[in-house]
Amino acid sequence: MTSVRFLNGLHTIGGNIVEISTKTSRIITDFGVAADLSGEAIDESINAGKLPNLPEFFHDTADAFEHEAIVISHLHIDHMGALQYLAKDVPIYLSPASLKLYETLIKAGDEKPVANLHALTFETPLAIGDLTVTGYASDHDEPGIMAVAISDGDHLYVHSGDVRLNGPHRDRVDHWAKELHDQHVKMLFLEGTTFSFDSDTPVEDSKHPVASYTEASLQVAFGQALDDADQLVVLNPYVRNWERLAAFQATAHQHGRQIAWTALSHQVLKDVAGITPDVVDAALLKAHPEQYVLENSFDALDQLADLPVSVYLHSNGVPLGDYDPHFNMLLDFLAQHHIPIQYLSCSGHATKEDLIKLCQMVAPEIVVPWHSFKPEAEAEALDQQTLAMVLLPEKDLFYSVDDPEDAQD
Repeated sequence: MTSVRFLNGLHTIGGNIVEISTKTSRIITDFGVAADLSGEAIDESINAGKLPNLPEFFHDTADAFEHEAIVISHLHIDHMGALQYLAKDVPIYLSPASLKLYETLIKAGDEKPVANLHALTFETPLAIGDLTVTGYASDHDEPGIMAVAISDGDHLYVHSGDVRLNGPHRDRVDHWAKELHDQHVKMLFLEGTTFSFDSDTPVEDSKHPVASYTEASLQVAFGQALDDADQLVVLNPYVRNWERLAAFQATAHQHGRQIAWTALSHQVLKDVAGITPDVVDAALLKAHPEQYVLENSFDALDQLADLPVSVYLHSNGVPLGDYDPHFNMLLDFLAQHHIPIQYLSCSGHATKEDLIKLCQMVAPEIVVPWHSFKPEAEAEALDQQTLAMVLLPEKDLFYSVDDPEDAQD
């Protein structure tokens, strides 16, 4: 009999981890964190629910499974941040693009080294004992994102990963949704980020919300911001969205500017995006600020104090939103130095309407809403607008799809 155990992420944005297991085999996806673990012992973090209840992975003790693996849908901290704490040498699978990004971040010192990393080629089933896992290219603001399908030979379990339908790769989502629909999905684990908010997309500054762009319209707005600025433009992007970094550079060139990248973004653009990053001399930037864009983040705010900055463009960089105390510190610094902020935000998450649509496209028998502060709100919408049975599971219980209402300790 196959069991499903939810190890984290049922009432948070991120940190969602689910275990699919048989008597001899198990697959876990994802392996992230959604809380600060700094200064805590491993067992303390497990007991506090910040790390999954898998002590055998963090202390490398024996377990009952002959075959096991961790599959990562994409390389965002809330989906892979617990990997650095692993003590057990368990195989870890990512998409080829996410693996390349991970290796680059490790090389640059942005991530700690992790052993036993492997590429999971899209739409190529991989056997893990008597389970099989297949990855499908999808669309999110980490370009290596994949939806994950796990089969026990009788039932198909699907982890949507973080997903959107209004991005540049909608065709990928349509493809995997149709493919898996035709294979008859028993249980769909569906992210519900936007159900956490009153708005239909997440916002950085809840006091001054602005509309979210698409990836395409964001570049139009970026170009306009460059044209409107008579001095230096500062850009705070999310480095792991390397497709957007490459698009920013192309747009900057079209508008007569070059981008002074951080060392990390330079490495990601070179090794992962496969383009030649701009290299900007610091003296030239100071002498002709109107010709450049400067990448900057919270950790390096002080370098802006003596520069003639026309505008600070916040594009899903860190700090991401006003739930992070550093965000208000950022706003205070910009106000103190009379630097206006403009949001160039594009969510990697589907709207509420599109999440319902995706569930209808896949047509699972059972759907589990998670990756949300308000999974009950998503559950209500799914119950009203889809034919799927909606399950709001409890953490660390074992569920069977044959009788999902009868969970076991």
